[in-house]
Amino acid sequence: MDSEEYTPLSELPVTCEQVEHCAYSFWYEKFKSHIPKTRIIKPLPQQFIQYLEQDGIKLPISSNELSSYTDDIVRSEENEYSDWEADEDTATEYEPGIEPLNDFPEFHQQLKDIISELGPVTPKLNWSAPKDATWILPNNTMKCNEVNEIYLLLNASNYIVHDLEHAFDECVDKKQGEPEYELILRQWFNINPALEFRVFVKDGKVVGATQRDLNYYDYLEKLSDTLKDLIDEFVEDVVVPGFPDKSFVIDLYIPRPFNRVYLIDINPFARKTDSHLFTWNEIIEIDTTEDKDYEMRLVTEHNTGRFASKEHSQNHVPKDVVDASLDPEKIKELTEKWSEMLLKQQQDVSDEE
Repeated sequence: MDSEEYTPLSELPVTCEQVEHCAYSFWYEKFKSHIPKTRIIKPLPQQFIQYLEQDGIKLPISSNELSSYTDDIVRSEENEYSDWEADEDTATEYEPGIEPLNDFPEFHQQLKDIISELGPVTPKLNWSAPKDATWILPNNTMKCNEVNEIYLLLNASNYIVHDLEHAFDECVDKKQGEPEYELILRQWFNINPALEFRVFVKDGKVVGATQRDLNYYDYLEKLSDTLKDLIDEFVEDVVVPGFPDKSFVIDLYIPRPFNRVYLIDINPFARKTDSHLFTWNEIIEIDTTEDKDYEMRLVTEHNTGRFASKEHSQNHVPKDVVDASLDPEKIKELTEKWSEMLLKQQQDVSDEE
């Protein structure tokens, strides 16, 4: 194919300052009346950051705290994994690492108090929510009814790792020093995924909007004019006057009866932000000097291919691996089973040869 047929990627530089402007605590107070009830903890204990960065998922084990995730592995004088420790052939010293009750008990209690105040919450760090880790909870959502569910979601999420280690990777300038990390606990409310939209704002003007949930909803097309009017009014009257950057991407929730808009998130106007039904080249090349209406892109038919794989499935792991990460005894069992499988495979290959 002739190289002239290729469309080169348009440049889209983003600065560290623009990324910092999208941190939740930066814009929360400006738009507080349009956001569900939220608590922001900032700065975070350094031990908590290290806890999220360490390998494995280590939940607090206490006989004084009830949790469906740890009740069956509480240690006692009668239960010290003596069989494992006595097995000289497979004995491994268990390193507990950082553990909430030992290393940041005040912060742990603060999380419990917030849940007691707000009820179920959904967590996120400065920029990202652990949407890719919902598989680890029985309800398959980010709804956290207890502290251990917050720990599970944050520890299992690649999006959280991105916030901790790669938030400024694509910036054209260099970030000076470490960012000040924050934990956001937002009061849980059940969102209808069909009514959440990603809106692209360029040079202070809406240039495109798209469904966030990429399933087909037959009623959305009839509502498109109503939704666009609400988006236009909210962006022009609320967000643009209150946000320092003129190009950004926002996530909005517009529930029935379509008389209010909730601001869910603000994202950098950058390729690292998922463009969903658009391509970034399309968005970049839109001429904001032209006075014409923008396009709202909706899924117009059932996409049966989407049912073949779940969203964020690239981050899913088998349940036995999750169980093992919560219980040292199960780590031993999983390792032994894995060794037996490898040995059997080797024997099968030898027999075939």
